[in-house]
Amino acid sequence: MIHLLCEPLPDSVTADGKAYPVRTDFRIWLKFADMLQNQNSVQNPAFILRSVLVRPAPVFTETFIDAVYRFYRAEALNYQEEDEISDKNQATPETRKSLLFDWKFDAKFVLGDFRHYYQMDLISLDFLHWFEFCALFDAMPEEARCMKRIAYRSADLNQIKDKNEKKRIRRLKRAVAVPHVMTDEEIAAGFANF
Repeated sequence: MIHLLCEPLPDSVTADGKAYPVRTDFRIWLKFADMLQNQNSVQNPAFILRSVLVRPAPVFTETFIDAVYRFYRAEALNYQEEDEISDKNQATPETRKSLLFDWKFDAKFVLGDFRHYYQMDLISLDFLHWFEFCALFDAMPEEARCMKRIAYRSADLNQIKDKNEKKRIRRLKRAVAVPHVMTDEEIAAGFANF
């Protein structure tokens, strides 16, 4: 875990004992996320990996791919025991069926929430490190549009006893549902053939 207030934000990923400089602007990583969801891009994982690197890596090992994916998930911002991380990354059947958030699909809400809560114009911003972007996103209050969309998508209808409330939440879940995107398993399968 890095200390956001005291330590410099990382500008590389480490794999197989070597550091590989990566582009750190949030826009690069949002495009990376978009490419991961694009079935045509996953057919060419080298293209996806090269998009975030400052210089091409000589070999894309499994360790290197994992390091890039950990950077994308900004895992260094979270303090968790190793077994907690692996438990968190296990998709539940519900999560596999529907993604809770999609950067491209939900872009207008991200833009609006950053302007509203942080007075930041993400469109005209010169640079924002991916980790800082992730930290700000995670710190948004529950009433932010992005957080409400995540809450509706993740709501467990089985836990709602009131018939009218269940109906209302079901309607909201459908209204804000993310169109089908690739699951982690589908993305991993694309990289496995690499």
